[in-house]
Amino acid sequence: MKASELRINNWVYYMNEHNPVEISGIDRKQIHADGDWDYIYEHKPIPLTEEWLTRFGFEIDYEGDYMLVWRGVVFYFKLSDMSLRRDYKQKNKLSIVPINYVHQLQNLLNTLTGEELTIKE
Repeated sequence: MKASELRINNWVYYMNEHNPVEISGIDRKQIHADGDWDYIYEHKPIPLTEEWLTRFGFEIDYEGDYMLVWRGVVFYFKLSDMSLRRDYKQKNKLSIVPINYVHQLQNLLNTLTGEELTIKE
């Protein structure tokens, strides 16, 4: 994982797969999260799972895929090919490559909507 792939508010794992942290600062070699600066190599991307989709407010639709309504626009995340689509029937994907990690989904939705994808309590 490179600093150029990350943005403030992205979620990553710190040291192990049991400690997700939200990034509050980034420089070329370090990430600031939970009040400390740590080297980027100490962090790992978080695999995008059903649990993380749910945490971000996606809901399961009648086809078994995940759906998020964002200001009247419906986004579908298809687990079968790890892609984001704006319309369920649309053949063109919004993501050209598979979205395998939480920070990738956060970055794509930020680019499309101009807003942060945050964890829903």
